[in-house]
Amino acid sequence: MKKVVCTIVAVLSISAASYAKDAASYASWNFDVNMNQLSHYLQLSSGQADEVSDICVHFTDQMRSASFSSQKNRKEKFQKAVYANLKLMKSTLTEEQYRKYVRLLNVTMQNNGVTF
Repeated sequence: MKKVVCTIVAVLSISAASYAKDAASYASWNFDVNMNQLSHYLQLSSGQADEVSDICVHFTDQMRSASFSSQKNRKEKFQKAVYANLKLMKSTLTEEQYRKYVRLLNVTMQNNGVTF
């Protein structure tokens, strides 16, 4: 009886730890964007800064929504949010600014464990 209880506890512990790791990779990422640093890094004009700020707010909302969706739909929603963000940024930024932004977004997502 003691062995059965120990086995059950071990199985539950392992499954809880693996679930927490999967959930933490998306849910623990802070999706807020520091507009001052982004604006400085991309050297945005004032008009671009306003548009990029709106795009980042929209992106943050989409990423937070995706992080709370079911495990089955989460990856797809993250992809849609990122591609929508990139599409909006491409129409707002110059070619050089857009390249810098894509590089920054890619590094940030890899550092936070968000992969597709």
